[in-house]
Amino acid sequence: MTDDRTDRAARAWLATMALFAETQPGGFYRDGTAGTAELLTGAPMPLLNGVISVARAPAHGEIAEFAGSPRLASAAWSIQVRGETVDDRIAGTAARHGLGQRMLLPFMLKDLDASDGRGTDGLTVRRASSVDSDRYRTTMAAGYEGPEELFAVFARPSVLDHPTMRAYVAELEGVPVATSFGVLVDDLIGVFNIGVPPGFRRRGYGRAATAAVLREGYAHGARTAFLHASPLGVPLYREMGFAHAENWSLFTR
Repeated sequence: MTDDRTDRAARAWLATMALFAETQPGGFYRDGTAGTAELLTGAPMPLLNGVISVARAPAHGEIAEFAGSPRLASAAWSIQVRGETVDDRIAGTAARHGLGQRMLLPFMLKDLDASDGRGTDGLTVRRASSVDSDRYRTTMAAGYEGPEELFAVFARPSVLDHPTMRAYVAELEGVPVATSFGVLVDDLIGVFNIGVPPGFRRRGYGRAATAAVLREGYAHGARTAFLHASPLGVPLYREMGFAHAENWSLFTR
């Protein structure tokens, strides 16, 4: 059920995207008067580019206007709105731009307290700065099983050394086994980039990397955490105390 807490978290998620766009060469972000945003981060991932509304009632006209932006022509992009029931006019706009694939993204929230952030015995989770760029990129790419060049945008010095962003790498006897990333927005912390290479999965390393984000977020004043989960990730996050707040609809090619 949508409530004010979910609204705040949705707006905080969009604020993290705006911050991320600022860290990227050629990044772009603008807000519309009806709550629609145009986002370009340069990442070759539709989730991180496109037209987004976090309003409870998305403005179909403004979404259609923003979807016509020439800046999107060369990007991998999407249209994103909250909820599972989508205005036919928004779905029609997506179809006209070739965004015929639709998927649901679970949006999850967690109230934080001082007990959050338990680690895993024998595992070291540390902050990753620009000097760790190669290691962070390589580990994250392995965790998502994708080409390293796709993940370079997350390992730029402008990201790893950003004052409100925190990247983490989990290491077992010096071997990197997981990544995570947090962005602080007021009293909320966004959780991103949880990646565990295939050979290290199901050992609690992703959980420990997530816990590091929660622990440091709480220490810096965050009292609510939010994230988008993959369907496979939902059980893990439920075990960590996250609740499924709502689904978002994502239209892509």
